[in-house]
Amino acid sequence: MHAHKFSRRDFLKSAGVTLGASGLIYTGAAALGAQTQEPEFPEPSFGEKMMNKRILVAYASKAGSTAGVAEAIGRTLAESGVQVDVRKVETITDISPYDAVVMGSAIRGQKWLPEAMQFLQDYRVELSRKPFASFMVCITLSMANAGQYLEGLKGWMSPVRNLVHPVSEGYFAGVLDFSKVPFSLNVLAMRAVVLSGMWKEGDHRDWDAINAWAKSLPPLLLS
Repeated sequence: MHAHKFSRRDFLKSAGVTLGASGLIYTGAAALGAQTQEPEFPEPSFGEKMMNKRILVAYASKAGSTAGVAEAIGRTLAESGVQVDVRKVETITDISPYDAVVMGSAIRGQKWLPEAMQFLQDYRVELSRKPFASFMVCITLSMANAGQYLEGLKGWMSPVRNLVHPVSEGYFAGVLDFSKVPFSLNVLAMRAVVLSGMWKEGDHRDWDAINAWAKSLPPLLLS
């Protein structure tokens, strides 16, 4: 049975989006007047510094949703008795101290963020020598029927696999909060999708699923 590929055409068709609709114009005008909140990008460390094993959880995030997922993954990994550093990709200058790397990115335009892909390019050789796991955070995964598109959505991880082969992959729904997203035409389209009922605003992160995935990683990363 062939997996259903989740294309942009599928996305727009299932949402019933018409960019010229009067509702879109109205919500776009509202967005222009909305105040954007500054997202938070935490970089905590977990575990004792004297522990023998050290894991890096690197992330790329625009509105803070992926940062929160990375922090939760780091906290859970530390429960296995390792030191974990959670860092935004732009602040990382050296990965040599780490025994393994977990990396994730928000999805924009069906792709990992450019800074995430640049990090993979820059550290490709070193990452290929370490156990590596990857995850993505995408609001599309919050849809009620997201399961039927999951195999297609996994295709969005293909550029990552082409650079570094992950020992495990995580797929998580994110947060849709327009107060943390700068105004753009993409935001207009997102608001139209919300009007269609395909997406809902709010925090759709499944912390049980996120923590379960993180708990499955130590045997893969530290064997």
